[in-house]
Parts: sequence; structure tokens; C-alpha cells
Amino acid sequence: MNNSLYFNLNSGVSGDMLIGSLIDLGADIEILKKTLNKIDKGLSIKTNNVLRGLNHCKLVEPIIPKKLDKSFNWDELKRFAEYLKDEVFVYENLIQTIDLIKKCESDVHGSDETKPHELGNFDTVFDIVCFYKCIEILNIKNLYHSGVPFSQGEIKISHGIVTSLAPVSLNIIKKLGIPIYTTMKNPNFEMCTPTGLSLLKNFNHNESISGAIQDIGYGAGNKDFDSSSNSISVSWITSNDIDNLKIIETNIDDMSAEYVPYVFEKILDSGANDVWSQNILMKKGRPAFKISILCHENLVRDIINILKKETSTFGVRIYDTDREAFERKIESISTKYGNINVKLKLDSNEIIGVFPEYEDCKNLAKVHNIPLKVIFDEALKQFNNLPR
Repeated sequence: MNNSLYFNLNSGVSGDMLIGSLIDLGADIEILKKTLNKIDKGLSIKTNNVLRGLNHCKLVEPIIPKKLDKSFNWDELKRFAEYLKDEVFVYENLIQTIDLIKKCESDVHGSDETKPHELGNFDTVFDIVCFYKCIEILNIKNLYHSGVPFSQGEIKISHGIVTSLAPVSLNIIKKLGIPIYTTMKNPNFEMCTPTGLSLLKNFNHNESISGAIQDIGYGAGNKDFDSSSNSISVSWITSNDIDNLKIIETNIDDMSAEYVPYVFEKILDSGANDVWSQNILMKKGRPAFKISILCHENLVRDIINILKKETSTFGVRIYDTDREAFERKIESISTKYGNINVKLKLDSNEIIGVFPEYEDCKNLAKVHNIPLKVIFDEALKQFNNLPR
């Protein structure tokens, strides 16, 4: 069964609205607090139940200690990631998101020396950390969204008067390929913030989604308008439909195999579902290897560019394939060596397979300097001891 999230961004997008909707959907706020405490013990989050129009929403309120309530430069913002190195998913996305915003801001000003200005507040780090931790808690890989509103008014920022879809926001929309639509709603209000838009970087921007809605969450914006509901919704969608994906292939006989792991890493970082290699014989009996990539259609061009630049290939083959992914979920198991994520294979909610996550076990084996099998066995032992 495929699980996806679909965000309706009818009223725009901001970090707090995204986080509020995910908490309303079921992301555990206590887990969020523990992650924030790694940065600073005084850092926390609370939510309020509010109405936006007829929608019952979660309104997020950051609790930021005084020493963090100031402006930071780009390097200082990224430095907060050092507190979250054990939270690999959040750590990597915090750095990538700040780099994305910085690049788009620099492009607007034509200089790499530009300052974050409003984006330098700790709120930026808070929004990025909480959003990606919520996604990790819910364990949803497929993210979709509606188009974002292209509002027509003006707002005042540190640079002066700009369009309500600020230049850096426009640049993020352009860079990520986010679809837009025109609206006159709340014309002199920033409906789409740069941080909110940057959090869409891992979404499927132009693919359709089908399935059944299992649950809905609502996130509120800070402002409350009489004329509209300043909120967004997120729907948890499940589908047994078979995915239509792309396979990209290329044969290589004139490149050192030492480069292959690096190419694989770049391809997986781009968002591909899978990548693998096979030994083959090419014409004239030359030994070679075939690289194959499974991905969604929107990633095809990015992956082709990686193969073009990072390998010696002169071309690729692309064809359609259907995939049915079996039902799964992740549970975190506490062991004497540390926490280990365990992947569960399900059939109608019945567990039919248990597989400790390799990377978690490998890291703990290195930390404790003990055999990898010991970690795997301990994870399975502790899982089997849990009440079911």
C-alpha cells in the first residue's frame, strides 16, 4: 500500500502552517521537543487550537530563548545543524534548505555576500527542523502539493517595498519548478514565505496523485481574515494502485568501477527510488557494467544530467515500468547499544517480516567496535520482546 501526503496550499505556504498541519495529522509534538532540546534546552514548541474560517486548525507557537532571539548570518544558521548530527535526515535537510535559500537570495542580488536579513532569524532554523522531523515521524516518503498562489499585492521588507511574492520567493519557485496560479486574495500579504517554499524541495511538483483519504490535518497562519480561511490542509492518502515509474539505463565499458559508488550516491541524493549495477559483456566481448535507475518521471532529466557529467556514457535508455510497493512501516527499537530503526513488512496490518535498518546497525557496530551481526541480533531480540 502506498502512503502519501497531499498539501492543499490554497492560502499559500509558510513553515508554521506546514508544521501545524502535520502536528494536527498526528506528528508527536513531544518528539519534536526532544529534537529541539538538542539545540538548546530552552527551545520548544507549543500549539493552540484555533478557527480559520470553519477549519479547526493547529497554530504553532515557537518558544525561543532570548539568546537565540536575534539575527544570524548564513554560516551561523547552518552551524545549528551540528547539534543534530545524530538526526541524519533533519541534519542533511537543514543544511540543504539553508543553502537553497542562500543561493536564491544571492541570485536576486547578484552577489554571494548577501545577508539573510529577515531570514536570519532563528525562526528559519526552527521551521526547517520541525518540518523535517514531522515528516520523519510520520515516515511518509511521497509528498505532493497543489499549486501556490501568485498574489498581486505589495509588502514591505528590509529592502523596501516589493511584490507580495518577494523576489527570493519567486526565485525559489523558479528553481524548484513549483506550479503557480494567480489570485487576488489578501493582495498585500505575504501568502508564500521563502522558508515555506524552500520546504517544498523534496516534493513531487507536477505529478498527479490518486487514492483514498485516510486522515486530514489543518495548519493555521498567524493572521485571521474575515474574507478567507488562512490555513492549509494536508491529507494522508493511501493507494493500492501500481506506480508508473521510469527506468533509466546505460552501459559503460571505459570507466573505472571505483567511480560507481559515488555516482550511486549522487543519484540517490537526487531522489531516485533505487539504483543498481550489473556486470555484462558488450560487443566484441568487452566486459562492462550496466547502471539502472528507478525513479519518478519528474527526476528523469536530473538523473540524466548526473550520468552525463559523472560517467563516460554517450547516451541512456529510458522506458516505463510498473511497480507495486508492499505495505511497510518503521519502528524505533531501544537496545543497550542505542536506538535502531526496524523496517516491518506488513500484509493487512499483520507483520510478515522484520528487518533492522542496515545503516543504523552499521553505525552502532562502529561506535561499540563489535560485530555487525551482534547489533542485528540485538535489534531482533528487543523487537521480539515487545508486547504485541
